[in-house]
Amino acid sequence: MPDSPLPHPQGSVSWLDTMAAAPDELLAFYQPLLGWSGEAAPDDPNRYAIQEVSGGKAVAAVGALPPGAPESPWTGYFAVDDADATAARMADLGGAVVTEPADVGPLGRFALGADPGGAPFGLWQAGQFPGFQVFGEPGSLFWLELLTTEGKASAAFYGALLGAEVQELAELPGTYWTLHVDGQPRAGIFRVDATPANQWRPYFQVADVDASVAAAVAAGARATDPPMDSPFGRMAGLIDPSGREFRLATPPA
Repeated sequence: MPDSPLPHPQGSVSWLDTMAAAPDELLAFYQPLLGWSGEAAPDDPNRYAIQEVSGGKAVAAVGALPPGAPESPWTGYFAVDDADATAARMADLGGAVVTEPADVGPLGRFALGADPGGAPFGLWQAGQFPGFQVFGEPGSLFWLELLTTEGKASAAFYGALLGAEVQELAELPGTYWTLHVDGQPRAGIFRVDATPANQWRPYFQVADVDASVAAAVAAGARATDPPMDSPFGRMAGLIDPSGREFRLATPPA
């Protein structure tokens, strides 16, 4: 994923979080695996813990679910200049607003939506907090990819909603599309024939995919795709101890 200036430009991926029934247990898995650090403020009822690498650069967050709520997948947020105006267009484009736009103090304004296939995603209108503060380092987001049975429809939805350019991958016609902002690929949309749930999944960058997969499995994760080389680097797929799908990646030398 290319680096980008702050605040992140309209339509680019700008943040990633998840809410968990046991956030401390989830952090106990991801922090040693990805080199994250960060705790929620003692007075925060949502226990929203921003995770950092490289001496204080924000890369993701883990928060607490209300009692009895089901585990949520990793949720990607897209940068928008106007969260209210963008959310107001969701229904006309085939999606739905799940959480109406709301302020997060002076940090920014957010909304949650669902795309035509039901996959959850977020919008982030930056205030004092831009979102990701680093790409291209271990522990940071390497790529964000939608797994969906509604491939072309979902690609068209995000392109229209975010003002991003949609490009079909020539090597996988009718199967894979990328969202481009400022001429750079920012996220992928992968059409699959079947999936337990249409959802976005993150690729986290690590220094050594093979060693990280072994560490993740030892910590309770389940490997779904063994490490393998690709034109984009070495990658592997896993499901964390709470059921979230994620992937690990090391860029090509």
